[in-house]
Amino acid sequence: MPKYDLSRVFIGQALIIRHRTPGINALVTHLRLSSRSLALLLFLTIYIAGCAPVQQPVVLTYERFVNASGGSGQIFVAVPETRYSAAPFAAGKEVLGKTGEEDIFTQDNPARWFFTALAEELSAAGYEVKACPELPDNVSKGIRPAIVGLSANQSFNVLTVSTVAEVKLEAQIFKNGRLIKTLAAGARDEYEGVERSSEPIRLSLEKTLQGSLQQLIPDIIKNLE
Repeated sequence: MPKYDLSRVFIGQALIIRHRTPGINALVTHLRLSSRSLALLLFLTIYIAGCAPVQQPVVLTYERFVNASGGSGQIFVAVPETRYSAAPFAAGKEVLGKTGEEDIFTQDNPARWFFTALAEELSAAGYEVKACPELPDNVSKGIRPAIVGLSANQSFNVLTVSTVAEVKLEAQIFKNGRLIKTLAAGARDEYEGVERSSEPIRLSLEKTLQGSLQQLIPDIIKNLE
């Protein structure tokens, strides 16, 4: 039986394994990178697919914001007119804008939203607010308000959502039955975030109404007192 130098055999095998190792490492590294890329691609696909624009019903809310004083006595406030272009979506709904190709709409009454906020701020400023369908003749102090602009829209990037809301108001001021001034106020709010819901729209609309009334309330007091 021939004799073999086993040390040479083992050394040769070790050299072969050493030469093969870089190729194996490269394969393992490639597989790891491929797995990570696949996981990232899968995440982005699910994220984008799950965030497709949908119709957004928005609740109209308001929190008192204006710091004004100096009002006194009774003030009559007529039901606000709505003179902006709002396409009717269905019974009891008003379309405010678009989120992608879908509608942003509210089931709340924008005129009531404006009136409630206006009455709250006037009361806080010192007035006793009286609501009425129309201003009475020879009204001592009165306001005929109107919404002349109201909109909310969203646009989408890969990972963020841009929300833009705008409100424009008008108020005719009456004293002793006579129109003495027509006031105008407005505000625009822009917000960019990652939340894909109606909440950023609600907040932006609330901020625009707060900003508009912050302009309007002091001017009302100035003209009536």
